[in-house]
Amino acid sequence: LEVAISRLPGMASVDTTSEDAAASRKRARTGAAPAALAAAAGQDGAGANGAKRARMWNVRIGERAAGILNPIREIMDKIAGKENPRKRLISLAQGDPTAYPHLRPGDVMVRAVVATVTGGVSNGYQPSQGSGPARAAVAEAFSVHGRPPLKPSDVFMTLGCSEALSHCIAALAARGSNILLPRPGFCLYEVLCNYHGVEPRYYDLLPHQGWQIDASQLATLVDENTCALLINNPSNPCGAVYPGAHLKAVLAVAEELCLPVIADEVYAEMTFGEPYVACAAASSSVPVLSVCALSKRWLAPGWRLGWITVHDAEGILARAAVPETLLKLCQVSLGPSAPLQAALPQILRGTPKEWYEKVLKDLEESAKCCVRRCREIPGFEVCTEPQGSMYCMVRIKKEAFGGGVADNDVDFAGQLLAEESIAVLPGQCFNAPGFFRVVFAAPPEVLNEAFDRIESFCRRHAAKA
Repeated sequence: LEVAISRLPGMASVDTTSEDAAASRKRARTGAAPAALAAAAGQDGAGANGAKRARMWNVRIGERAAGILNPIREIMDKIAGKENPRKRLISLAQGDPTAYPHLRPGDVMVRAVVATVTGGVSNGYQPSQGSGPARAAVAEAFSVHGRPPLKPSDVFMTLGCSEALSHCIAALAARGSNILLPRPGFCLYEVLCNYHGVEPRYYDLLPHQGWQIDASQLATLVDENTCALLINNPSNPCGAVYPGAHLKAVLAVAEELCLPVIADEVYAEMTFGEPYVACAAASSSVPVLSVCALSKRWLAPGWRLGWITVHDAEGILARAAVPETLLKLCQVSLGPSAPLQAALPQILRGTPKEWYEKVLKDLEESAKCCVRRCREIPGFEVCTEPQGSMYCMVRIKKEAFGGGVADNDVDFAGQLLAEESIAVLPGQCFNAPGFFRVVFAAPPEVLNEAFDRIESFCRRHAAKA
């Protein structure tokens, strides 16, 4: 080794017979480390001059990550694991449409994914914005009447709808900005706003008016820092589907207030009452960032394939560099799975109409069962029947119950779980105290068993006459 070193350029003058060289040879034979290296490795705890090491371990966590707080988890962790061990747990809480075997992705979807995985041509990185064929298929499927057709460049592929929402909020999250969110509403909106430093402000949904937006309230919430209006249609947690006339009125207010719209349309077309109208179809000029995914309508939440479509006919978002910013955000994660993107054109174009119709028929049957059973139970009120998605909000009439069981919706849900092993989400998870949310994606036989227990619970805790 010493000979080799001596032959390196600039090393010819090294005296390999010196005491230093002899010491080096000894260390090489014994494995001993020089004092400076030993000190750096912490072997003697001191520096070259014998002084104690000044730098100490100082591992810290990121403030934004540490500040993440999911209201559902905060509330449900208080009652989790407290179900009655003598009764089978039935969850009407989790918004997963695949929890029961009657709702599954269609054969066309499965075959398309299998073909792309086994075909061996979709294993590499894709463009950060998403593969061209996937974006073209989304643009074709989600163009709306009254707007110029979407182009592939208007589509951004994401890891599910959650990332799509995060990208939209992040792209508009100028310092000091605020955003208008629905109340009741999906709690992830607030989580993402807090993470991106955006102040959430809430507009109300009207329970006895189809959970429609209180449009008259919007102007009172807006200031020069309001960056967007977020609309969820069809709705989680309310099951509302907004009529076209209502959406047009709300979008007219947005135009007057110069507010871009973030449209959470992950339940697009999942309606069995009021026909679905996309936000972008309700106005020809208001800029709309619409988010969707395979998770709900296509019954594949675990596939984590979502997208953003940018409806910006007037170029308002383009002038603000919003599409460029969305692309930068997509460059962080490099997009969703390549095989799933490759399968998407066949999924969107090839899934038969009959499959969609059967899914909606099953959901409608379960929704009617849920509403009927709720209205038969003293102490419950369904203010508006669900028209779509897979959720129903139920009001708890506090005066109908005794013993403090209905003092608040969290206590009600916790006691129901403890006695009957039925899980529902308290309304506080959605900024709707006094309510609870039911997921009606289960088949009617499961719902009937669950409501038999719920009814027994409510009659057992009814207020004394």
